[in-house]
Amino acid sequence: MAFIQFQPLPGENILYRAIPNKKWYIITWKTVSGIAGIALFTFVLFALLGDPTQNTIASFLPGWIASQLTKYLYLVLVPLIGVLWVSEGIITVFNGEFILTDQRIWVRGSPYAWNQSDTRLEDILSMTWRRDAIFIRQKSKRGVQVHMFAEGKQIVKAYEQLTKKIHEL
Repeated sequence: MAFIQFQPLPGENILYRAIPNKKWYIITWKTVSGIAGIALFTFVLFALLGDPTQNTIASFLPGWIASQLTKYLYLVLVPLIGVLWVSEGIITVFNGEFILTDQRIWVRGSPYAWNQSDTRLEDILSMTWRRDAIFIRQKSKRGVQVHMFAEGKQIVKAYEQLTKKIHEL
């Protein structure tokens, strides 16, 4: 999967660029905690729901098939979905980027690894920061864009300084 690189428009100046922290210990922590979380979640889910699921399946299929289906569901599919979820979070560390320019906000890898957005400054109704998240409300769309970047407070501050300068002109 090829990711689109930022291409500045003619006369566009980058005011703020944020990328996720790619330090080895951050990536290791995401990986190890993800694997531990998957293992714990799988164990708890199988312990709580394994027998009821097997009994329900056994009510219309033979017992040995019900047992195999239950094991496959909880010990293969649930961990696989967890691995995909954790992998998506790790990929975001490698391809996430938030760029504030004097014409637009360009974001890649947020809120999901495969997302990419380009929002013109004229289309932004408001931009706020709370708890490491940037909330962008647009004039043209009803929903709110939510982006998770550790430098969110600085990004919003840079945006506010830019809009203040624009309004003063």
